[in-house]
Amino acid sequence: MKPRVLLNYAILCLIWGTTWIVLKKSLMDGTPPLFGSGIRFFVAGLILWAVIFYKKDLPPFTSQAMRIYFQFGIMNLTISYGLTYWATQFIYSSLSSIIWSGFPLCVAVFSYFMLPDEILTKKKILSLILGTSGALLILKEGMNFAENQVLFGIIMVMIAVIIASYPSVYLKRYSNVVSPLHLNAMSQLMAGILLLSVSFIFESNQQMNWSRYNIFALVYLTGPGSLVAWFIYIWLYSHISMAQISYIAFFPPVLASILGWIILDETLTVLAIFGGGLVILGAVLVNLNE
Repeated sequence: MKPRVLLNYAILCLIWGTTWIVLKKSLMDGTPPLFGSGIRFFVAGLILWAVIFYKKDLPPFTSQAMRIYFQFGIMNLTISYGLTYWATQFIYSSLSSIIWSGFPLCVAVFSYFMLPDEILTKKKILSLILGTSGALLILKEGMNFAENQVLFGIIMVMIAVIIASYPSVYLKRYSNVVSPLHLNAMSQLMAGILLLSVSFIFESNQQMNWSRYNIFALVYLTGPGSLVAWFIYIWLYSHISMAQISYIAFFPPVLASILGWIILDETLTVLAIFGGGLVILGAVLVNLNE
């Protein structure tokens, strides 16, 4: 991996590892989940469109490009992020991040069906068995909580991971059709409008708490969390393999778990840690020697 690519890779892992704790604290401090995710993408999208108009470089509107915009904007950002924001109200930020470490496993499955050069090897089958076993253990742990929202939150994050995998593999297949700037501008503004619209309908009785921390969280999640991170993420599609891209899902959960333990006193049970370890092990194995 070239030094410039490695540096961006490390920056992306650092940003995504810290966004979980920022997100969780903002939800605890009174940010409605759909509004929080929506305003984040809406502001980021406006900034990116300002850059586009400044550069006088309008995005392509071919049928293939539009499919990528809509898939990424609706599935990866609107639905996946909306579900993750909502579910993280009820579960630890570290647990959300650990579940998201299963992203490479879902990517491996979709890649097998969508990318012609991908094959399902014995190693990948083993990794899927490990990851699935870990996910089932996490679900079992969620059933031990009296609050139904905990189990439901775990399931929603798992669904979010699966939904986000398809457009990511599709983008890898057609990464030369759109630029990172154009894809981010189109998809983030689209997601922002959709999420804010849904928030207006379902969160009308929830008031945003414009505390100092929530303002900081909005700036951080919009700037580094959306503008910088997603630009790097899509830029990496043209510089590294699909396996290396999906491997990004391994590092942020480790950092998020450490921060959640130190800052929010999030202590996972032995069963949850073991299940999370199986998910992460599967994520590592599926990309080993790729």
